[in-house]
Amino acid sequence: MNTFNDKNIEHSRSKTQKLHPKETSASAVDTWSGISFVSTPTSETIPAKWVFVFFDLPSEEFTRRVALHRQFRKVGLAMHSQSVYFMPYSRLAYKAVSGIDESLMVIRANIEDNKSVLLVGLYQRLIESLFLEVENKVEELAEAKADSDNTRGYTKRYKKMLERLDDLKSVVKSVPSDSYTQRIKLLELMVEEIDERAPGVGVSY
Repeated sequence: MNTFNDKNIEHSRSKTQKLHPKETSASAVDTWSGISFVSTPTSETIPAKWVFVFFDLPSEEFTRRVALHRQFRKVGLAMHSQSVYFMPYSRLAYKAVSGIDESLMVIRANIEDNKSVLLVGLYQRLIESLFLEVENKVEELAEAKADSDNTRGYTKRYKKMLERLDDLKSVVKSVPSDSYTQRIKLLELMVEEIDERAPGVGVSY
């Protein structure tokens, strides 16, 4: 099932392909339970419902704001505007978002198709930033593996990388795409190959 039009994300795959030239076959990704989709006149399939999060924190609560932003990215919330975040609606997503902080206002909304298309574009930016973040961390993981004097540091990075991949897969489940699926598989292969290398051995792509 291709939800967001794959041609819109074709250009962003170059870095992953450069890091790892192997080809993998894409497979379908299960969506989160409860997500409903609608088809637009251009045959693009998009989420029919969205979760919006509103919050208002004073400037002096900078640390709390930063912590919230990190949690938002972890569950898959994208920025819509100042102090407003959103993501495709599902019961699981709504529950996860509602449990972040009791001060948040969390609502579910049905959005007109033309406005949903705009939300799709904004949401893709979040996904691309998450991919870029993981790709950069893969390079750092390879460097840590090549440092034979810091095996403990590598182990910590490796465990964190597995968490990052799990978070990325959770976000992509709400916007299934063969392109996204393939990119995740490539990243998983890269991490697996790095982990199988002996300490002190560099990895080149």
